[in-house]
Amino acid sequence: MKQRLILIALLAAFVASFVIAADMPPKREQRGIWMTAYLSDWPSGSITASNTPIVQNACRKMLDTMLVNHINAVYYHVRAMCDAMYNSAYEPWSSYVSGTRGVAPAFDPFGFLVEEAHKRGIEVYAWVNPYRYGHGDNKWGQSERDYIYTHPEWLLTTSYETVLNPGIPEVRQRVVDVCRDILEKYDVDGLVFDDYFYNQDNPSFSLDADLYNAYRAAGGTMSQGDWRRENVNQMVKDVNDMVKTIKPWVRFGIGPAGVACTSQAVADRYGVEPCPVGSDWQYNQIYSDPMAWVTRGTIDFLAPQVYWKTTGTFTGVTTWWGKMAARFNRHIFISQWIPDEEGWTLAEFVKQGHVMRDAMAAGGNPGMVYFRYSTWRNKKEVIDGKVRQLRTWLKDSLYSTIALNPAPAWLKPDQNYSTVNNLNYNEGTLTWDSIPNVRYVIYAIPDGVADSDFHCQAQYIEGVSYWASYTLPNNKRDGYRYAVTILDRWENEYAPVTPGVVPTQATKPVLVYPEDGAEVPELSFLQWSGDAATYVVQVYADEQMDSLVAHVEVDSMSCPLPRIPGLKAGTYWWRVVARGLNQWDCASDLRQFTLGQMRITSPASAATSVPLMPVITWTAGAPGTSYVLELSTTATMNNPDSIRLTEAQWQVPRFCFAGATTYYARVTATYGTATVVTPVSSFTTVEVIPPVPVYICPDEGETVLYSTSVVKFEPVEGVGSLRVQISSSESFPTRTSYNGTLEGGVFETPQLGTIKGSGKLVDGTTYYVRARYAYHTLAAGTSVQYTDYCAVRSFVYREAVTGDVNGDGEVNIADVNAVIDMILSDNTSTPGDVNGDGEVNIADVNAIIDIILS
Repeated sequence: MKQRLILIALLAAFVASFVIAADMPPKREQRGIWMTAYLSDWPSGSITASNTPIVQNACRKMLDTMLVNHINAVYYHVRAMCDAMYNSAYEPWSSYVSGTRGVAPAFDPFGFLVEEAHKRGIEVYAWVNPYRYGHGDNKWGQSERDYIYTHPEWLLTTSYETVLNPGIPEVRQRVVDVCRDILEKYDVDGLVFDDYFYNQDNPSFSLDADLYNAYRAAGGTMSQGDWRRENVNQMVKDVNDMVKTIKPWVRFGIGPAGVACTSQAVADRYGVEPCPVGSDWQYNQIYSDPMAWVTRGTIDFLAPQVYWKTTGTFTGVTTWWGKMAARFNRHIFISQWIPDEEGWTLAEFVKQGHVMRDAMAAGGNPGMVYFRYSTWRNKKEVIDGKVRQLRTWLKDSLYSTIALNPAPAWLKPDQNYSTVNNLNYNEGTLTWDSIPNVRYVIYAIPDGVADSDFHCQAQYIEGVSYWASYTLPNNKRDGYRYAVTILDRWENEYAPVTPGVVPTQATKPVLVYPEDGAEVPELSFLQWSGDAATYVVQVYADEQMDSLVAHVEVDSMSCPLPRIPGLKAGTYWWRVVARGLNQWDCASDLRQFTLGQMRITSPASAATSVPLMPVITWTAGAPGTSYVLELSTTATMNNPDSIRLTEAQWQVPRFCFAGATTYYARVTATYGTATVVTPVSSFTTVEVIPPVPVYICPDEGETVLYSTSVVKFEPVEGVGSLRVQISSSESFPTRTSYNGTLEGGVFETPQLGTIKGSGKLVDGTTYYVRARYAYHTLAAGTSVQYTDYCAVRSFVYREAVTGDVNGDGEVNIADVNAVIDMILSDNTSTPGDVNGDGEVNIADVNAIIDIILS
């Protein structure tokens, strides 16, 4: 009883932990901008000594525009075509920043942008095209560093473009070295690749046949397509390994084509459902396989280019990516372009933002990256007679508060921090002791907000600083008090401190649920007690806490398991770290739990000879969970029947299942906004050999059936379908007969008057009817078997007369009595609805009387 009461009490917290104010943007969200000199964002032309002040000031203004509109990351293009918009040790300066390939600009644009962005608390991701070299047959050649001179054997050329050949190991190493050079020279926060791998026009296999044949001669077994994809995959892994060695806090990601994994075969390889919409052209054209990087954990994030509207492919693709993010514990930020075309309204971009947030809710890490700066800056629309800018419209509608970038929950920082020291406020400026390689979050808390109500919420964030000081704007210098937190380079935030206060340690939290060593379902929660303002739930794969699975920050004393990314069936260790205003971290004891995967438990998967009326059961979620059971006769779950339930079981009703048939089932369980989908399970029903159909209607002998009548047979269990033929000829010619297939436990035709087409019945005509059952046998498999036809019966078809409720061909007092009987017996069948209002009541009695009197 005590355990039950605890569970009931905690359920409210479980639901509440999912509830976020509809008008409050998330505290953690990437809001990024792609920016490139290649398309004249910045710089828009050559950098010279004379225009340096103008070019630099333009950059500052652009970053100011991002800052005021709450953009927190810029993806800056540093390598477009094996060139450099930075000081490269390997490749020539880009003509897009200097005017001439190989000639240095008057200053280093990337170095300048990194410094200026960090002054504003904006993160910088170095955007690299790993393989692209030139358009068409352009081999460059202006610089002695161009690969046409130094490594012509590296170039793979088609009519569309030239790329570095991904099949050459030295090319792979060059990509790694280029990226290492960037990381060692610049204080970047991230590294991101664009979607340029093999040539965009699908290079002929003959172009790299020599490399592939050498691979096969050495014992390789992959197809040439798989081999190409694996070349790219290996490069991605090598770059990620280098990043995690050189600067492990730098997030490495790729912005691939928007749609991936539409093939069932590819989806099966990764154990996921296929992307339901769009075309995965990248898989067999540029040999890009994002699911390989996600499932192998060789990237930290993807930024797929979902360049469609919500009325098209955007919603389906984004929703699918959200599922991948939650399942494989990686960030997926949606890239979106900003065209100046009809239908791309400001409201459309807001709608996309909401779709993205809904899709990423399970992983808790939303993000949008807009391509590109100039279109984001200049997009506008006339609304209610006023010109509205996209950037301010997004800020007002989606980004009203500053957001921190999501923390990669799978990366364990090299150290933990407590609080800043010696925090002081003097004439509008906050200062504190500097800590190497961290950043800081500054909060401005209105005086009317009590300390107990401050949980480092997004609405109080004033800014982010890479340095140990921050100057407050004039409008925040009165009526506010201030707090500063450490934000490490892994995006983890620590306890807030206010000026002039000596912090103390937070109270140690006490773990409450589940009990140590307990097994819990996927739709469950972790619960603890304490008095802190904020908690960090840490989940590990080992008792020594060396292998971090995920960490999640919450401001309540419970955390739903679906909110913790990367969990799957298995055993975990967890603890909770408490922190609060002027309270540094204090961790709870460590507990263990085993997560049981939600699955269909009965019938057992692949079971045979299953009864026709089984009880289908599955792992239950927390009390209050709702379920949708889907049943299909195809393994791909095409056009399934869906049953909504509140219990973790369903009694299959009589006449629902066919015999000797394989059914596929899965369950979607939902609690609050958390959703879990079971793996597809299959079972095969017992074999049934049905008899020939037995008539209920028409009777044997001369019979009149009306347009409101049906042809009906006695129900039989286990049949696949009932095939009924009605014809004015005893030979039942196909083209002029009604040929009905009745499935799903239906043993009667539609009302005869509703039959359309060539089988339409004609008043006064004699018709013949026969039927047979279709069924399956274990021996025949999916091949349909049929019973013999039942004996032919006939009837004369008559159009029903309005008011002829009892079907005797006349409208009289007997029909009045028939309607009264229907009303008394609550029978609402169609013949009784004389006035056609959808109901059978006293109004229909009056209607019949009117017919009789007239």
